[in-house]
Amino acid sequence: MLGLSILIGVLDGLGLAMFLPLLQMADGSSGVSSEEMGSMSFIVDGIVNLGIELNIKTALLFMFGFFTLKGIVYYASLKFNVRILQFFVSSMRIKLTDLFTRYSFRSFVSSDVGRIQNAMTGEVARVSNAYSYFASSVQNLIMVMVYLSFVFLVDWKFALLVCVGGGLSNLFFSRLFKKTKEQSVALSKNNSGFQGLIIQYIANFKYLKATGFIKSYAQRLKEKIKDVEGNNTQIGFLGAKISALREPILIGIVCIVILIQVEFLGGQLASIMISLLFFYRALSALMIFQDSYNNYLSVSGSLENIIDFEQELKNNIEIRGEVAISRFEKEIKVENIDFGYKEVDGILKQLNLTIPKNKTIAFVGESGSGKTTLVNLLGGLLRPNKGEVFIDNIPFKELNMDTYQSRIGYITQEPVIFNDTIYNNITLWAAPTQENILRYENALQQASLLQYISELPQQGETLLGNNGVNLSGGQKQRVSIARELFKDIDILILDEATSALDSETEKEIQTNIDQIKGDYTILIIAHRLSTIRNADKVYMMDKGEVIGEGSFEELYKSSEKFKRMVELQEL
Repeated sequence: MLGLSILIGVLDGLGLAMFLPLLQMADGSSGVSSEEMGSMSFIVDGIVNLGIELNIKTALLFMFGFFTLKGIVYYASLKFNVRILQFFVSSMRIKLTDLFTRYSFRSFVSSDVGRIQNAMTGEVARVSNAYSYFASSVQNLIMVMVYLSFVFLVDWKFALLVCVGGGLSNLFFSRLFKKTKEQSVALSKNNSGFQGLIIQYIANFKYLKATGFIKSYAQRLKEKIKDVEGNNTQIGFLGAKISALREPILIGIVCIVILIQVEFLGGQLASIMISLLFFYRALSALMIFQDSYNNYLSVSGSLENIIDFEQELKNNIEIRGEVAISRFEKEIKVENIDFGYKEVDGILKQLNLTIPKNKTIAFVGESGSGKTTLVNLLGGLLRPNKGEVFIDNIPFKELNMDTYQSRIGYITQEPVIFNDTIYNNITLWAAPTQENILRYENALQQASLLQYISELPQQGETLLGNNGVNLSGGQKQRVSIARELFKDIDILILDEATSALDSETEKEIQTNIDQIKGDYTILIIAHRLSTIRNADKVYMMDKGEVIGEGSFEELYKSSEKFKRMVELQEL
């Protein structure tokens, strides 16, 4: 890119240099003198040495040739820049996607979701603009240097005076550039805050609307919008000031330099005119450079934000072992594990338990007892602070977590529904081969969805809408169950999977789960104890510790706390 920029400037300079012979011939001179061209006399001398008579026709022909070559190279440069920009943007997005894929869940739960979304979407777009502006700045700075080099070759005194004046003017512009960068950093921060508020605004719309708090929350959003507007306005004002003042200042410098050159240094007007042609080109490139550089500074805050975000992702990459598994074969064993997001949290304390393959295990206890945290550990989302989790005698630190988690199905209280067709929601965009269609229909049958979907006009191609708006709560859960069964899993995690359903739907879902009991290792977190009556073992948890275990009946007899929970739910 830099090489092409230099070549464009050189070809343009050679074309402009042909104006001096034309000016001499326009004065009626019988010949062309190369003396007034200073160190650029090599152009005229070179043409004469080739045996070519230098007249108006040949001078115009050479000028046309130089500018034609410049146009060809300029076109190649533009195409090359397009390719580089697109490669840069796609590489950045792919890199962030790969890093975020390996971002640890432990770090994610305490992260700023608004910042993540802003970095992955808005900031990436602004950084791509930053690259374009930066590339334009570099290219035009090179053009300035090339043109000034030609000015030095023609008349070094004139060039030196212009450079001194330009350097002094840049001290003024540097202050404006600094203010622009400060506003850009503030804009990036406010954009992240705005994205966070928008995410919560949409996610909690129903609650905000139902409670009448939506106007108050909207006011917070409006204040953040005004902050963003203020940053953009200041950046715009600074850009306008630079654009308005730049040309008068530079032209004023040129006028002073010409006056000094003619009045005091005895400069020749013809050489000054050619120098002015080069300087005008340099001036145009300089103006574009200053515009581009100021625009670059206006989005440089996004660049810094992306760099910080990338570093944060790198610092919190999930550690993956090398031992891969194809299936879950024997048991999950937990030995003396402690866990807390901070060491002092103590969410789980000195836990020991064993979960055999194809057994149904339930975890009960009050909110905050550590049930979900424990299941997140068992599923590989979290790593213990102390102790170890073993999968078929392989410790987490040695286990390739991707291969393990590919054997896990996960169903939560709020089912994950994609804005796509039923088929794609269940198969996760698997190709509709005969084998996949057979697995898909089998999963529908196991989840009691086959009849419902067969009655729909578009059947499996029915769009479910945003977050499954076209489905009932029970249907969403069945879609979730069908998805996990389609995946060919060994372990199924049910995290409060039926607590938000009505009793009849809950019973139907429970029947579906009971039908697959013994075929999968099922881990259930439940507040509704009716859903765990048939579990092989129930663990009673309190303040991060297991305080009782056994079958439903055994625990009912041995644990007063569990017994009270059962009686309160009138089971």
